Amino acid sequence: VWAVSTASVTLGGSVSFTADNIHARVTGSVTGTQETISLAELNYSADSAPTTELDSWTNNQMTFTSENLITMTITVENLSEERSLFVTLTDNTTTDNVGKTLKQGTNEYTSGSAVEVTAGNTTTFTMTLSVTDKNQSASATVSYQVDLRDANAEVEEAIELLHDTENDYYYVEMGTYGENDEAVRWRVVGVEGEHYEYNENQAPTGELTFILETLTTKHVFGDYYYNEDDYSEYGNNDYSTSAIRQYLTGHDCALTHDGQNMTVTGNYLNDLEITENDPVYKKIKARSITDLYININWNEDATLSDGTPSVSDKTTLDKLWIPSVAEIYSIVGGGDISSITSDWSAYKENLVYYNSANSAQWYWLRTPSPYDSSRIFQINEYGDYAYNLVDSNSTPIRPAFILEV
Repeated sequence: VWAVSTASVTLGGSVSFTADNIHARVTGSVTGTQETISLAELNYSADSAPTTELDSWTNNQMTFTSENLITMTITVENLSEERSLFVTLTDNTTTDNVGKTLKQGTNEYTSGSAVEVTAGNTTTFTMTLSVTDKNQSASATVSYQVDLRDANAEVEEAIELLHDTENDYYYVEMGTYGENDEAVRWRVVGVEGEHYEYNENQAPTGELTFILETLTTKHVFGDYYYNEDDYSEYGNNDYSTSAIRQYLTGHDCALTHDGQNMTVTGNYLNDLEITENDPVYKKIKARSITDLYININWNEDATLSDGTPSVSDKTTLDKLWIPSVAEIYSIVGGGDISSITSDWSAYKENLVYYNSANSAQWYWLRTPSPYDSSRIFQINEYGDYAYNLVDSNSTPIRPAFILEV
C-alpha cells in the first residue's frame, strides 16, 4: 500500500539527432497519467546533416500514480526501399527520485549500441519512468541523442582532383554524356565559399565549390503562361518551385500556372547517368532551400537581399543547384559582392561558359528579376548579366555543388 496515492514530477527534456546518407522518419511522444505530449515528426533525407533538435518540452506537475507511469517513445522508420540503416540512441537523461528502464522493441537496450533497421521497417525505443519514493518530490530531464547512418556504407576513398594543365583548372568527373559516354567534368571555382585562384603547383583542398564545365544541357527555368485575350502574362521565377529545381532534384515542387497543376518530365541525374552510388555524388554537401535563398535577390544597384521560398520543406536538400548572381559574380568570377554593378566588366571573362564545341553559351542563374516574375537573370555569351523569359527551352543549365576534398 502506497503511503501517498499520487506524486507529481517536473518533466522536461529534448530530443536531437544526426543523419548521414539515410532516408528516415523520426517520431516520438511522452505519455503520462493526465496527458500526452507529441513530439515533432520529421522526415529526413540527406547525405550530411548538422545536429538537429527534433523537439523540446517542459511540463510541470505531470502526475504519477501507483498504477500509472510516464512513458516516452522514439520511433525510427527506414523509408528507403533498399538500404538498411543503423540507429544509435544515446541516453543522457537525469533523474531525481525516479527510476527508469530503456527498451528497444521488447528487449532491454544499452545506451549507445547500434540497432540495424532494414529497408522499409521500423524500430521503437521506449523509456519508462517511475517514482522511487512517492512521499518525496521527483524530477526527470529526458535527453536523447539519436544518430542515424547508412548501414551499407563502405569505407570510401578520398576524392582526388584531376588537373587540366592545358586549360589551367582542377576538376572531378561525375556522369557521362554523348554517344561515346564521355565523362562530365566539374571545375573547381571556390574554396570555403570564396573564389579560387588557380595555382598549377598546389591543388586546392577543403570545402570546394564546383561548377559544370563544357557540357550543354538545356531546360526551361519555370512555368510561363500568356493570355492572348487580355495580353497578360504569368511566369514563375521562384527557384523553390521552379521546373529547373525539380529537374535537378527529382522533387515535386508543386508547379502551377493560371490555377493549373503542371508536370515536369525528365531527371538530370538520369540524363547524365549519375547514380546515388557515384563516389563524387555520395559525398556532395547538400544545401537547404533556406540556405539557397540567402542573398538570392539583386536589383542592379549592388543591393543584395535574402528571399523567402514559396516551398520550404525539411525533406528535400539540394545537392545540385543553380548559382545566384552573388555566387556567380563572387565565387566564379572573383569579384566583390559589395560592388557588383560597377566592377562587373572586370570579372566577366571568368563567367563565359563554353560547350564541348568551344562555343560560348548563355546559362541560367537562380536570381529572379526584380521587375517581372516572368523573367530570371542569366549570363550571356560575353559574361554579362541579362534577363530572359523563364520558359526559354534553349538556355543551358550550369549546376554547381559543394564537396569536401
